[in-house]
Amino acid sequence: MSPKIERSNEFDTVAPHSRYSKKIFFEYSPGETSFQLGYLGSDQSSIEGTLHLRYTDDKPIFAKKITLSFIGKEFVQFAGSLEEGQDIVDDDESEACYIEGSTNKAYDEEESMNDEEEPTNKISTYKAKREFFASEVTIWRSQSKGHYEAVKFLDLPFKFKLPDNLPPSVNMDKGCGRIYYMLKAVVSRRPIDPNSYTTKKMIKCVVPIVRYTITPEPKSIHWFKKEEGPAKQHVLDHDVSVARSIFGSGESIVIPIKLCFHESKIYLKKIFVGIKEYHELRTDKYETLTKRYIVDETVQADTIPISNGPDNECSVEVKLNIPHERNLVYDVDTTYITVSHKLKIKVCLGKAPDLHLSNFVKIEKLVSEEEVFPPTPPTIEVPREVVVAHEPIVVKRKQENTYRRLSPFFPLFDKLQNGKKRISLQFQPIQIRITDSENPNVVYNSRSLVVPQIQIKYLQQNKPRSLTQAF
Repeated sequence: MSPKIERSNEFDTVAPHSRYSKKIFFEYSPGETSFQLGYLGSDQSSIEGTLHLRYTDDKPIFAKKITLSFIGKEFVQFAGSLEEGQDIVDDDESEACYIEGSTNKAYDEEESMNDEEEPTNKISTYKAKREFFASEVTIWRSQSKGHYEAVKFLDLPFKFKLPDNLPPSVNMDKGCGRIYYMLKAVVSRRPIDPNSYTTKKMIKCVVPIVRYTITPEPKSIHWFKKEEGPAKQHVLDHDVSVARSIFGSGESIVIPIKLCFHESKIYLKKIFVGIKEYHELRTDKYETLTKRYIVDETVQADTIPISNGPDNECSVEVKLNIPHERNLVYDVDTTYITVSHKLKIKVCLGKAPDLHLSNFVKIEKLVSEEEVFPPTPPTIEVPREVVVAHEPIVVKRKQENTYRRLSPFFPLFDKLQNGKKRISLQFQPIQIRITDSENPNVVYNSRSLVVPQIQIKYLQQNKPRSLTQAF
């Protein structure tokens, strides 16, 4: 988003149309309020927008190419007395412009003369003009090289990067000093009339340019004079300070002033504080200077309290409200135009010379660093669902035994196989009654049975040679 730029004492929110054509016109980029984007002087800046062509189907424009240029110019014009042997400069393009408050009184004297009297001095107009910046680009060409193409509806976006050293737009002293910029589109078209030699259609649009300065660190201006001891050569000591030396339009300045009188017969009349604006216009040979106060404040002595003591002391704070930009010109210094400002303080005294203090200050278009370089907004982390990855549960397949586990309880088996030989074992059910006199309720299983002695003796007599033969 570009900063709002004030033009013609109002804020334009609608893209301007050129007075040269209603079918070809410039327009701001979507969502913007000016062609200038960025803060020139503090950051990178550019001129961006769109060139529109709007023709009907029955009446198109036949064109080969369209070029677009961005141009910056400087112009001065002022009046002066005619010296011997000098010719008057004729200007057919614009009327002579006279600067109010000029040190040359020839024009004022001529106006005060009667019609019957002839002027003793003639007035000449001095002027100078130069082009200090130009950038050109071809934004459209016919698809058939060297041939005209019917154009009905075109939207051609453009962009020009601005060098950091460009001066701002200036219009001062009723147009006698101007720094201005313009967009110019040139359409190479086929002549409408066969007998006409006009092969170009030109569209112009004035573009205001603003320079910005990041609010600097405070750099104070201090006027101080005080002598110690009984022998004081000066009748007045003073202590005056200003917090900063660079100001912006619409700001308020507080200037504390402290005075100390060493002689009783010296008294204070008033204190004057103001900011003076100087306009200097010049050509290669001549120059003129005008000046005016853009803001001033006067404090009378009867409103300032004076302390009682060996030295009369008084203190006061003077407040200056810098006017808005429509009532001032920002500081600029180019080949033909210089605008500067000076803070002036005058202490008017009785029975003593007045005290004059002055220092150059600057009035510029100030912008905060946060506006030029906005901080990146903090990133908000969106909570995510935490997925816990469990280790897969592997169910091990129970291995099949290659052999059956033999149960020690032989009565469950009646046949076993050993190689090719089959052995059959037959067991007679043995009925054994077990009685326990001490624990009659104890239940015994088959593994806890005690083999009778008769059966043990039988097994010992028919003892097998190997375990397999035993079964």
